[in-house]
Amino acid sequence: MTRALYLMHGWGFDASFWAAMLAHLPDVSTQIVDCGYFGSEHRPPLPQTPYLAVGHSAGSLALLGQDLSGCEGLVFFNGFPRFTAAPDFPDGTPERVLIRMRARLKRDPASVLHDFRALCGTDAPLPGTPDVDALAQGLEELQSLDCRSQAANWKNKLHWMTGTDDPFGAAKAGFTTPGERVEGKHLLPLTHPEFCANFVRRWLDDPR
Repeated sequence: MTRALYLMHGWGFDASFWAAMLAHLPDVSTQIVDCGYFGSEHRPPLPQTPYLAVGHSAGSLALLGQDLSGCEGLVFFNGFPRFTAAPDFPDGTPERVLIRMRARLKRDPASVLHDFRALCGTDAPLPGTPDVDALAQGLEELQSLDCRSQAANWKNKLHWMTGTDDPFGAAKAGFTTPGERVEGKHLLPLTHPEFCANFVRRWLDDPR
């Protein structure tokens, strides 16, 4: 039985994103990545015991691009294997949107973040002072990464949930493996924390 999680949040958030969901998993060991968008970056080592990698949004994409030694399965919320549109990926966001965001980020990062987070479904205050360089790097990765082949390699060990009203086409589309769509937007671990915790626990108890 798996009893450890390695978690990665999405763009424009920080490690505290998971707090509400993890409050419903008090018996589970966690290693939580902070991408440094609002302070010091923190990338803890992978757990030494069998674990699940849990990602939200861009965190899912980033996890797919990593060597997750010892990982027994992936659990993704509002995730995607690619974010930008391509001829063979019409559900993605047009690349020009990210180019504009990167340009605006240099001039007014707080405004970009507030607009993005409002689109996601939250008007909560920013958790700290934006780190423009880290945020720009995150947007560049969203713009360039394509992990569809890596996602396919996980087969039935990739478990996902997304919102039926997610504003991002790539997240709304989900993955090619069977997943779940629930009523909600792009921040399911924040808006549905107990529901998401139960989804995680399901695969902790049976990672197949």
